[in-house]
Amino acid sequence: MKSRILGVVMLAINLGLAATLVYLIVSYQSSGTFSSPLRTRIVTNTVTQIAVRKINATNSLLTALGQRPLSWQALESTNYVVYMQNLRAFGCPDETILDIILTDIGRLYARRRAGIRAQAPPPKFWQTGDSAAHGSYLPPEVRRQLQDLDREQENLVHELLGVNFRVELARYWSVDEPVALNLGFLPPEKQQGIQAIHDKYAAMEEEISDRARGLFLDEDQAALVRLQKQREAELGQLLSPKELEEYQLRNSETAQSLRQQLTGFQPTEDEFRKIFQLQKTFDDNFGQAFDASDEAALALRNKAQNDASEAMGAEIQKVLGPERFAEYVRAQDDDYRGMIQVAERFNLPREVAGSVYDMKVAAERQKAAVEANNNLNDAQRGQMLAAIARTTEQSVAAALGDKVFKSYQKSTGQWLGNLYQVNENNLALPPEPAPPLPPPLPTETQLQNFLLGPQPVITPKPPPLRR
Repeated sequence: MKSRILGVVMLAINLGLAATLVYLIVSYQSSGTFSSPLRTRIVTNTVTQIAVRKINATNSLLTALGQRPLSWQALESTNYVVYMQNLRAFGCPDETILDIILTDIGRLYARRRAGIRAQAPPPKFWQTGDSAAHGSYLPPEVRRQLQDLDREQENLVHELLGVNFRVELARYWSVDEPVALNLGFLPPEKQQGIQAIHDKYAAMEEEISDRARGLFLDEDQAALVRLQKQREAELGQLLSPKELEEYQLRNSETAQSLRQQLTGFQPTEDEFRKIFQLQKTFDDNFGQAFDASDEAALALRNKAQNDASEAMGAEIQKVLGPERFAEYVRAQDDDYRGMIQVAERFNLPREVAGSVYDMKVAAERQKAAVEANNNLNDAQRGQMLAAIARTTEQSVAAALGDKVFKSYQKSTGQWLGNLYQVNENNLALPPEPAPPLPPPLPTETQLQNFLLGPQPVITPKPPPLRR
């Protein structure tokens, strides 16, 4: 799909450039010169004359052009540096030169990619899984060659034109290059270096992912952790501490996960920065690989992780305050995120999702109280839970409307059906029986009879026989 899109881009650029060059050639043949009259423009209250550069046939290229009919072959060259010099001498604007060279390089490397892919047989139509769809059918050596070719192409474009190839291609579509957007806070001279680090480690992580084939072992996790540390170390050498923090806020796995996690919370910039710092500290401490086969170590790690998670929650509560913290906790609920998704799908106000969530919380509290009431038998408990469920369904349907309510029930509203079911964990346990009374102490007479009564006769054992 990407190759087809790239081909369409290249074709469109070539057509436009061909039309431009035809116009220039016709103009040259009709007038015999590339000179243009002076143009004027008004700057505030001053009239300024701007002379358009006149191209004279003073070098060997234009001398040759003057001696024979102008053709594209006279400009084109297999050496990109010479090719660009010819275009610039011909009077091509820099932006047009950029388009021509990008198109030519794109075509060249597309042919080379096709040659590399031809080394591997195409996927069979009966193959199952995601391998055929995502190109995983290619042997590892072929994938490495394609990755090396991608890097070679990007390096060539940057060396010749000083731009990022993928970023330039993205300009022709209504999409932005994600990495370019995330690096926009950096000065231009650092963006290319960060891009190179990002691409290098992305390729190494992809190799680990290909090797794992969806099943990540402890050694794979450990390798990913090492790559993450190495990447941050290289970033730290290129960026200042403040720039590194800004990079992590935009590009780190912690930030990406946090943006997804806080979908229903909508934090301010200051809130996101503070939560990110707490979450990043937590992830750095507990994102390390560990031996899952060691049950003792696993138990200690889980306890430490739970304690740290509670401590982090307490710190977030201090940062946000009681009211915003309650909204933060609500945003962690999958059911609330599902309500947000339904509200956005049907263009409902976000407040509707909050109202439905409040109904959910109230209904589940009532349900828990009924389940914990030990004075109810099973039939009474079932009747009361059914009444709570029906009343809640009616309230949610009134808030959403019948059409949205039916869609909600089928998608993320499973909690409504759970209201009818008894949660055995919430049932009150019957009172424990009282512990048995200790035996009564013997009376003084019983003690005397026991001590002064007849003693049992003890028969001595014979000594062991000697051998």
